Order: sequence, then structure tokens, then C-alpha cells
Amino acid sequence: MQHTSKVLRDISMQLGNALLLKFIAVIFLALAVGTVLRLVALWGVSTDTASARFSSLKSWWALAVLMSLAALMDKFGVILLLATGGVLGLCEFLKLIGWQIMGTPTVIALFTSVAVYYVFVGLGFGEVVRWTAPLVFLIVIASTRSLAGLMEDYIRTTAAAFLGMILFVYAPSYAYFVTTLSETLEPAVGAVGWFLYLVILTEASDIAQALIGRAIGKTKIIPRTSPNKSLEGLLGGIVVTLGLAVVLAPWLTTWTHSTGWTGIYLATLSGLLISISGFLGGTNMSGIKRDAGVKDGSTLLPGQGGMMDRIDSLTFSAPVFYCLVLFATRYFKHGIE
Repeated sequence: MQHTSKVLRDISMQLGNALLLKFIAVIFLALAVGTVLRLVALWGVSTDTASARFSSLKSWWALAVLMSLAALMDKFGVILLLATGGVLGLCEFLKLIGWQIMGTPTVIALFTSVAVYYVFVGLGFGEVVRWTAPLVFLIVIASTRSLAGLMEDYIRTTAAAFLGMILFVYAPSYAYFVTTLSETLEPAVGAVGWFLYLVILTEASDIAQALIGRAIGKTKIIPRTSPNKSLEGLLGGIVVTLGLAVVLAPWLTTWTHSTGWTGIYLATLSGLLISISGFLGGTNMSGIKRDAGVKDGSTLLPGQGGMMDRIDSLTFSAPVFYCLVLFATRYFKHGIE
């Protein structure tokens, strides 16, 4: 009962947070401007290409609405969003592996584990869950399969199930854990600012890499894994993310410019690490899809693929960003005055 009251109180505070509301308004304004520019750029383009790009725009609007609602619901909203994304991503992943070969007992164990994991996180046991979850997932998955006698491709399917839980449940949950690191000092928009900072930079890096690579990309860096990724796109994405990281830091983090070089240094470093780790997360997911012989995880998000394709970068960038903020918290005292 007390926990429910706290959640409602936090949501009420977020709804009254003028700076957060202004920031969300800026997000939608930027998205509107981007939409107009994209529509202008699509003038005269082939019907199929225009249709795909327009579908992608609609998906971005839907994702922006969901992220904004999650931010307004504070930490509870972040947990709900990550849990939903994790379930959808895990469903797509299991479909690639094969529901039948995975076995019903394994599937039940996996989704039960997802529910239990996020319930414990939501109830405030994140500190314990964060360190024990991988081992618990391994024990649950291996025990379920061995006790149920699911011996067909035992090593491959057991390892795949564990990988799915790590990639789609455990790793992205660090986007929530980063909001719990600062116990005494929070960004002006609230602790959820850390979540917004991470997600915006991760997605901005993806978009910049894709657009720049499409425009001037010539040097293929991993043609066997992801033929469309280029060195020019990667470097361009890093530059864009670095600039955005410094600009957004005073809004969404405690790394304010008033602290001098410490805040700027941490913001710049975060942009670099998020961009590179996000790129690596994307290449890892590309490897999984290549092994499965598919281009996209699903058609859940028109023009963008599935949930696997949308959170691929976050699977690596979230844990890396968490480690950076933890380091800054311990050794730089949050980089604020």
C-alpha cells in the first residue's frame, strides 16, 4: 500500500514538473520539424521508398509518445516500458530460434522470470536483483530444460534462451537502474532524466549513423555482418552524439556546465561511449538475425522492423552508461555543485 502511494506521489510530481513538460514539448517540436524535412526530401522519390520512410516516421511518433508517457509516470513508467519492450523483444527472439524446439516449459519459465524480475525491481529490490539475476536466469532455464527432458539441441537452445534473457530483459533494465544511482542529487527534470538522456543519445546515434552512412558512406566496415554500416556513418554518428550529449547534459543529468570541465568531460565521454557501445549492440543483433536468416526481427514497427531492431543498440549502451554514471557518482561526486 505504501509502495503504491509512493508511485502515485512520484507520478503526480512528474506531471507538475514544468521543466520536464517543456523538454517533452521540445522533443515533439524537433520531431515535427524532422517530419517536415523528411516529407520534403521524399518529394519525387519512388512510391515504395516513400511509403517505407513514411511508415518509419509514424513509428517514431508512436515511440516518442510512449517514451514521454513513461517519463511522466516516473520510474514506474520506465519499468513498465522496459518490461513491455523486453517481452516483445524476447517473443521475436524465440520465434527466430523456434518456439517448438525451445519447448513450452522453457517458454513459460522465461516469461515467468521476466515478470518476477521486474516485480522485484519495482518493489525496490533492484540492488539485489541486479547482481543475482544472471545466475538465477541460468539456473531456471537449465533446470527447466533438463527436468523436462528437453534434450534436442540442448546446448544451443539453453544458451540461446539465456542469451535472450540477458539481451532483452537484463541488459536494457540498466536504463532503469541508472535512475536509482543518485540518492541525494537529481537532474532538474527528476531522476528519469538519466533514462531520457541514455535513450535519446542512443537513438540519435542510430539515426545519425544511418542517415550519414546513406548520404556519404562508402567504406564498409563489417560487410558480412551488416552491409549497410559504413565508417563514415559511424564517425558521423559519433560526432552528432557528442554534440547532443553536451547540449542535453544540463537538462537531463547532473553534469552541468556550471561545474566547468568536469561536467563537459563526463557529458562528452558519455556521448562517445553510448555511440560506440550502441553501434556494437546493433552489430551483435545483426549477427543474430544473419544467423537466423532474417533482415528484421518482425514487422511490429512499420518501416523499422521489430522490437529487436529498435532496442538492439540499447542492449549494450544501457549497461555501459550505467557503469559510467556509477564511476562518476563514486569519483566525481556527480559532477555538480
